Amino acid sequence: MRLTIVLLVCASFDSTCLAMQSRSNRLPASARALLNRRFPGWKFGDITPEVQQFFNESLKDASPVLISGDFDGNGRRDYAALIKHGKEFNYLGTPFSDRHLLVIFLRRTRSYRMYVVKDATAGNYITLAKKGTSDYNYGTDKQVTYANDAIQLNYFEKGATSFVYKKGRFISFISGD
Repeated sequence: MRLTIVLLVCASFDSTCLAMQSRSNRLPASARALLNRRFPGWKFGDITPEVQQFFNESLKDASPVLISGDFDGNGRRDYAALIKHGKEFNYLGTPFSDRHLLVIFLRRTRSYRMYVVKDATAGNYITLAKKGTSDYNYGTDKQVTYANDAIQLNYFEKGATSFVYKKGRFISFISGD
């Protein structure tokens, strides 16, 4: 009886919700513990139907809220997650939307170091820019080639910001318009 109830509950979930659940498990426990400590009650960012359809059709098996790569070039797997935690407030102090953050975890010898990009409201999903690929920096009007894997915070069909690790910190530039 109990198994039947669990199966019925699972069947009632939207398939995109189930896909997000399985994808969320790829974040290592030690990175998840850092998130829980700093942002209690955090959740992965909301995905619009358009973004979900784009991922289902074009980026199968990829997550719009969690990526991994070697962002700092040390040969270890790093992670980036688009999360929501808390609220955004207008100038009157009235909450008007969820606050979205890009959280990056760089693997060190035995743990992760967490970096937080506070203003991630300019994007609604993240993708990986692989080491060696070319892109365009709209701030400098120049082609760039990524020296390491990079994070792209994308605003669906509108633009993108790339985050590149340099000299101990993440720098950003507009890479999609």
